[in-house]
Amino acid sequence: MHCMVRGQSPADYMIMVPAAPENLNRLAERAHKILEAGNSVKNAVRLTRREEEVLDGILRSLANKEIANELNLSERTVKFHVSSLLAKFKVRSRMELMREASRHSVKSAAAPAPAPAAEIHQFTPHSVPYKKPMTTGKILPLARRMA
Repeated sequence: MHCMVRGQSPADYMIMVPAAPENLNRLAERAHKILEAGNSVKNAVRLTRREEEVLDGILRSLANKEIANELNLSERTVKFHVSSLLAKFKVRSRMELMREASRHSVKSAAAPAPAPAAEIHQFTPHSVPYKKPMTTGKILPLARRMA
């Protein structure tokens, strides 16, 4: 029976139970191989182009309706893709999906599109002569409403 803990390596553990030396032969090597196999399986999530686009919307915390508007899809289609993503990442909620997708090396999550270069304009202050408002010294009453 094997037990793998996410994000751990064999060097993180100390054996607390006395064991015969013949039982410990190559134990660290085996544990390391098992952890490597688990990590390689974890990264094997394949997504369609639409699933990547929907996942990108989820990672930006958009609602299904907002993702649908952005991708010109129906909200029902987006829900279908979200369900498919939840199944592929083996999670139950959008928050878990966001966490797992950020851990995996997904093209859409790992390489965001670079922002277009903006033109830089030099600021030049303009001195505009403003006229002072005329002060007559009179205070005018507000108009009364007639009921």
